Amino acid sequence: MKIKFLKAFNGDAILISFEENGKPRNILIDGGMPATYVQKSKNGKLEYGELKETVDKIRENDEKIDLLVLTHVDDDHIGGVLKWFEKDNDAHSLIGKVWFNSGKLISEYFDEEENKDNFLTFNPDETTLTSIGQGVKFEDYIETKGIWDRNVVIALEYFEYLGIKFKILSPSPDKLKLLLGKWEKEEPESLDTSAEKNDYDFTLSEHIASDKFKEDPAIHNGSSIAFILTFEKKNFVFLADAHPTVVVNSLKEFGYSKEKPLKAELVKISHHGSKANNNIEMLELIETKKYVISTNGDKHAHPNKKFLARLASVNDNCEVFFNYPEQIEKIFSDTDYSDFPNFRPMQIPNNEFSFSGCQE
Repeated sequence: MKIKFLKAFNGDAILISFEENGKPRNILIDGGMPATYVQKSKNGKLEYGELKETVDKIRENDEKIDLLVLTHVDDDHIGGVLKWFEKDNDAHSLIGKVWFNSGKLISEYFDEEENKDNFLTFNPDETTLTSIGQGVKFEDYIETKGIWDRNVVIALEYFEYLGIKFKILSPSPDKLKLLLGKWEKEEPESLDTSAEKNDYDFTLSEHIASDKFKEDPAIHNGSSIAFILTFEKKNFVFLADAHPTVVVNSLKEFGYSKEKPLKAELVKISHHGSKANNNIEMLELIETKKYVISTNGDKHAHPNKKFLARLASVNDNCEVFFNYPEQIEKIFSDTDYSDFPNFRPMQIPNNEFSFSGCQE
């Protein structure tokens, strides 16, 4: 199995490639920012991103994205996919099925009316799709094309697909139901460095001494699809932007505890390393040597060093991988390396991990 963390700016786009009975399979988790597929440069030329390169390669190899998981509706997770669909008339033909908890699906699940303010539509000025008119809802499009798996993906469910086992950690029913109300979508995000102040001037030890946890209140982050993926008896954890209290409850329901933690090969940390989405209790329920942070730091000054300090306090002998390794020099000081010599921030080799063999 190979897991590639695409350069998705301040977002997530993760390609998982493996073989099932000798047949190549691909799972794509989110699509990052719109520019992960394409953007216009300052001189007006189109610049294609790693999502476009990934899609083209899959097509050239006569493969498919057998499963597309859209974890939630924030632009830094779904924007690249929307841009791909707008620009590629045949995008749907490359996809086996889609997991997506849309407003329509949630309203049916709870038997309540959908809030029309939350419709997710294509941009009629950008799309090459025909008959867009005033805009076509994304969920209607994937339903019409027959690629949407119209089942709510919710915490504590269990799926098997393509030889992969999925244990769903998030969202909980109450977090998902909140999406039926009116919620504020984030403003389109700039690719320029955020003016928001980071917390990198303090050492890891100083952050540990002053640590207080307050959970992320964002409704859309709380609706994130997060899960344990098991392939050949190895576990991999993908947390999207999930709320840690939900993840903790699910891990406990699945039988894990501080004394008997989930053993994982890799954990994709929640919300790009936000201090509000990763608490100590959650970290203590997962035993791993490898953590991954996916962001270039353009939004919300992610990752928060306070979270990294929290991680160091729980697991000071681990590797923390960045898909934008230039972040490392900005965050860590000589004092940090002296205080925590076995806490190793690292670059992902070619932004890709390879895993082989089985373990009990």
